[in-house]
Formats: sequence, structure tokens, C-alpha cells
Amino acid sequence: MKNDPLIRWPITLALSAACIALPFAANAQSAPADAAPPCQLEDPDVTSFMAGVVHDLLDPDSNFTHQSIRGAPELATLQEGEKYRQKNDWAYVCKYKDANAALSGEPAPKVVFMGDSITEFWTVGDKDLFSDGVIGRGISGQTSTQMVARFWQDVVALHPTAVHIMAGTNDLAENTGYVRDEDYKNNIRAMAAMAQSQGIVVILASIPPAKSFGWRADIKPVERIVSLNQWLKDYAEEIGGIYVDYYAALVGDEGELQAGYTHDGVHPQRLGYSAMHDDAVAAIKKAVAKAEN
Repeated sequence: MKNDPLIRWPITLALSAACIALPFAANAQSAPADAAPPCQLEDPDVTSFMAGVVHDLLDPDSNFTHQSIRGAPELATLQEGEKYRQKNDWAYVCKYKDANAALSGEPAPKVVFMGDSITEFWTVGDKDLFSDGVIGRGISGQTSTQMVARFWQDVVALHPTAVHIMAGTNDLAENTGYVRDEDYKNNIRAMAAMAQSQGIVVILASIPPAKSFGWRADIKPVERIVSLNQWLKDYAEEIGGIYVDYYAALVGDEGELQAGYTHDGVHPQRLGYSAMHDDAVAAIKKAVAKAEN
């Protein structure tokens, strides 16, 4: 059961697969060696289904559980799409290709939010935050290593004033294998260096609290989250960046994401994002002020 992707990554990979290319691997194998795999061919039924899942995950009054969607027939299609992506687009550079192209000729974004599912769902869970030049580039299930691989196209090439980087949950959950603390730190360093080399202000966000992961219940991340958050704070100061501490606003007595802010202990629902809102706005204001000075 541990190797079943729907057990290991019950929502994170399923949701990112909702927008993935869905000609299956058998078709992809016959393509010429130099042909780029097609991007973002969507199955309308699956897309509609996953939009409903996200709605329930974010709704404070829903009875959402991962188990409640396990029997849905759309999940088989999502699994096939995920297999295709793992083979052809491991870092999912296709996901925002069209959205990035559409920004050509437009004013540069104020802030790009780079991250995983917590960032991706944030754009739905707190739409007011993602306005006035603030855009999301989160992808469900991603680790910091995958973010590094797409950072230039999804952040630097957009020429934002600032980038908000939130990474670490899926590193600790071992979504792409065990990640040493130093490897995680190097990935953060790499993204910060790319941004600052182009004059982009860096905002480093704390890793949100989690006592365990539903898809990896054997992992107990509380102590590592605390340690890495202290490093993120210190590193932001070292490089002249901005640290934003969502952890303090969300954490419970035992290092968990407070029950009133989540359905699954990892992903905030709307009340969780509401608790993060003011800190995010303050960080954005600091970044803009720093860029102007």
C-alpha cells in the first residue's frame, strides 16, 4: 500500500494531475525522440471533479476526508495522467506554460507565489490576496527540487518585484524520496540566488505545521519543521530577504496544524488561509518597499 500514489500523495498529486496531459504512456512511446510531450490536455470530467474536491477541501463546513473520494472513477484517469507526467514532465514545467505566455506584453507581476499544493490552493482559498499583481505558481505534490527546476520560467522570466517561496512540506513527506536538511537548504539557496541575481526581492515563508502526513503516517515531522523554520528565518536575514512566519499563526499545542484550520492536518481550509492573510499582505508590503529603496 505504501507505494500506491493515491496512498502516498492522496490529494497533492491527484490535484496536479487534473491539468496534465492525458495521452497515455503507450501513445507517448511512439513519438519521435526530439518531440516535446504535449502539455495540459485536460479531461473536462476530471477537471470538474477535482474542482469539487478542492471546494470541499477548502470549505470549513464540509465533511471532507481523503477517503470520501477514493471510490471516484476519475481517480483512475488521474493516476494514468500522473504516470505520464512522471515519465515526460517530472517538474511539471508544462503546467503554467500557457499562463506565463499570456503575461507577455502585460505589466510584470508584483509578486509570484512559488510553492506546492498549499500555494496552489491558496489562490482559490483566498482570492482577495491574489489580485493587484499577485499571482500563484504552486503545484500540488512538489518538492523544493522540482521547484528549482521550473523556477526560472515560472518566476524569474516573469520579472516580478518579489517572489514568495513556500517549500518543504513535501520534502519532509518524501514525495520524491528522502531529502536531507542540507539538500533542502541548498534548493532554497538556489532559488533565492536566481531571484536576487535578477533584482527580485525574496520572501521566504515558514513551512506550515504538520504533526503527520495522511499519505505517510510513519513520518513525524514536527521537530524538523521547527528546525528548518529557524534556518529559513536566519537565512532570510543573512541574504537581506524577508521571512514570513505562518507557522506561529497556525500551530497547535503539539506542533499540529490546528484542527479548526484544516480538514486533513496538512492543507489549510479557508479559515486557515484567513489566518495567514495579514502576514502575507505585510510581507508583500515589505517587499515592495525594499524594492523601491
